[in-house]
Amino acid sequence: MCRIPYADRIDGRYVFRRRIHFRNLISKPVTIALRTADPKAARRRAAMLSACFVIVKAKVERMLETGPALTGQQIDEIFRLALEEELNSLLDDAYKNAPWSDAVTDVAAEIAAACRNLRRPNRPLSPATSWREGPPDPGEYQHLDGADFYAAQILANLGDDRVAAILRAVGAPVHSGNLEPARTHIIRGMGRGAELAQRAFDDKICGAPVPAAALTAELGPRMVSAVQNVQPPMAVALTPTVPGEQDCQFLLHDKRRFSEIIEEVLAELKRKGIWKRDLSQSRRIMQTFAWITGDKMLGDYNHLDVAKFQNGILRLPKGFRFGTLTKGAMTRPFAEVVAKLPEPKDSQKRHLKTLNRDLSVMQTVSKHLEMGSWKGRHSEALVLNFGKSRVRIKRGGNARPPWTKGHIACLFQSPIYTGNDGALRRLKNDARNPVIWHDAAYFAPLIWYYSAACREEICGLELQDVILDHETPHFHIRDNLTRGRDGEKAGEKTEARNRLLPIPSEVMRLGFADYVRAIAKEKHVALFPELYATAEKRGGAFFYDRAWQHMVGYIADRMPLPEPINGKGADIHSLRSLFSSFYEVDGVNEILRADVMGHSRRGTNAENYSQRERTEGQEVILKERLEFMKRYVPEISKHLDPSPIRLLPLNQRSRVGSSRIRQVRSDAGKKQR
Repeated sequence: MCRIPYADRIDGRYVFRRRIHFRNLISKPVTIALRTADPKAARRRAAMLSACFVIVKAKVERMLETGPALTGQQIDEIFRLALEEELNSLLDDAYKNAPWSDAVTDVAAEIAAACRNLRRPNRPLSPATSWREGPPDPGEYQHLDGADFYAAQILANLGDDRVAAILRAVGAPVHSGNLEPARTHIIRGMGRGAELAQRAFDDKICGAPVPAAALTAELGPRMVSAVQNVQPPMAVALTPTVPGEQDCQFLLHDKRRFSEIIEEVLAELKRKGIWKRDLSQSRRIMQTFAWITGDKMLGDYNHLDVAKFQNGILRLPKGFRFGTLTKGAMTRPFAEVVAKLPEPKDSQKRHLKTLNRDLSVMQTVSKHLEMGSWKGRHSEALVLNFGKSRVRIKRGGNARPPWTKGHIACLFQSPIYTGNDGALRRLKNDARNPVIWHDAAYFAPLIWYYSAACREEICGLELQDVILDHETPHFHIRDNLTRGRDGEKAGEKTEARNRLLPIPSEVMRLGFADYVRAIAKEKHVALFPELYATAEKRGGAFFYDRAWQHMVGYIADRMPLPEPINGKGADIHSLRSLFSSFYEVDGVNEILRADVMGHSRRGTNAENYSQRERTEGQEVILKERLEFMKRYVPEISKHLDPSPIRLLPLNQRSRVGSSRIRQVRSDAGKKQR
């Protein structure tokens, strides 16, 4: 029976199941009883509920993306900022005694009229980035006259980037839902400033010490003093009072916000070769730093922000959905988000390795900025030293339990390796016409067990990385386009991961070379092309979802699984722990073990002097590594016989299906398989 999308069976009855997210912070499944055991009725009801779910989810996402509305205090700040800027500009022109000074009051009247028109609904939209420093091109607005002339310029100069800058200046969150309201308040402020400027030459105003203050006296005091004891502004909740330029700890006070230089820093570090991998994780960490610290001007940062970042990261639970600075949780002030999160329990706390990774990324950023914006004023030491905040992790605390030899031997006795009925039935023991099919589900576990390679190293192999025409067939684990994105090679976690790894003898015996040739005939680039058929889940993530989870279920039905550690069970990477444990005997060559597993060498001799590949040659090294692997890794697949290579259609490969028998339906007379 075909699987029904978003439907599951519980005690023979169907239920609808989808995952919901609350403000990108909490992820929980929702289950709704479909009140039927009939698959046809369940399919129809699940489809209807799924359509409703998508509609409601889209509405909620649109609502959440808009973020919080502007507060009264923020509106007051925006209004006054625009008013004062427009008023001061017009008064400056009026008192210059320039040829156009006597016309300032007339210009102010037309600007006020333009703003009255623009502050009404259905005004033309402003462009995203059109703020210009210079005057408009000659003749650009010659077809316009009076208020229309100034209205066109106001719209052109009030692009989204300009409005966003004003929002940040008053400490208001920047998101799509705030841009248009803020633009309206800016236009209102400009219009009021222009109205006041028309009285620039009144005797009372000219006789005042500060004409602008005399003109704005009727507006009353700012809301800050009136409400600061009741509801502090967003900027105060976000960060404490920042130092001024006189307190800057750097040679120069850079007024750019940290968020404004993220892409620039990422590009520069990539050009230097300091960061070679996909930069999405580094970008997210830098955005998180900006979010937690209030996205201040670069010149306003100091050593206190390191501790603030560290404490902020520890306050967030693992699995927290950050979003970006323009979408999701990070569009709201950090203090507001954290206030709604419970204190993480032990099982929900972020691992200290994750904290150290984030601090290491920011240490690299700090060192890069130290050559410019973050160059210390008083010493050569880093002002923001994230490296000193890294936490020392006690050794011996393994994150996950290892597999045992018995668990993997159980998997190698499954129908995947002895014969099955094909896609979605490869773990069932009731095959009517047992056939062995070859793909990642067949070969990847064998390679992982015998070679200790990582999940993505094997799932992301390309045909050109498999060298068969050699005395010792081997893999070249390296960056490639399959593991990368956007046309860039990627994959290596460290330099030590780039290595030549012999193909295990058992893998070769079971027909791996013929499989490689069969894939080459299909003109694929990837060794396991089915793992890269979709853009959402690629490589190891696809394998884990479509094959590995069911393999673990097959093992669990036959023997107890390793006891979880801190809520984490054994996964694919746990095979490396099993492999390394085989070498935990007397007489093991540590250099060989490090080279095979892709670990960095330790010690002066291993790091600086031992260069056996150069002195003895590649052939000798590969033979020694293969012999080393065969000597210590038990062979648990000897019971398997080689079979002719058989390939399923691409969209059916590595989809093994569950090994478990379906529950008996209450209205059925026999078991449903």
